[in-house]
Amino acid sequence: MKIKSNRLKRKTPHLTITCDLPIFKPFITVLANVIERHPKIFSITLNYSNADYTAETGGYRPVEIRLERKQDNRWHICYVTEFTYIPTPFGQESTYAIDFDFSRELGCQLGMAPEPIAAYGPLYSLWQRNFCHYHSHDIYQCKTSIEEA
Repeated sequence: MKIKSNRLKRKTPHLTITCDLPIFKPFITVLANVIERHPKIFSITLNYSNADYTAETGGYRPVEIRLERKQDNRWHICYVTEFTYIPTPFGQESTYAIDFDFSRELGCQLGMAPEPIAAYGPLYSLWQRNFCHYHSHDIYQCKTSIEEA
């Protein structure tokens, strides 16, 4: 017996997005839906945040994603950074928790030395799944910064 889902299926937009690690189709769809609203841009920085996230209570961490259009009209993910709060003598400070820096081909986590991005494949896959799940439940508000071509 085949069970039908009540959820609407979204088609993956016809946009090429690349980086040095595998990208899940749902993640491509999330990014492409924002990019397609700005057809004449060179780059876009997406800042995802959740108003309930605080240093005291935690929650869904803020995420910043930067993409740039290459000459062959393909989009490249420059970096994906997830932020967290850390205690300092002056209070709480926001810093990266995880950084996938595809432009420099490095990945790093808080408290660890940078490593080649290839070592971050499994973590990036897990991160994408989690991000897309949170995004599908409207956890984040997104602010975009664009640079026109």
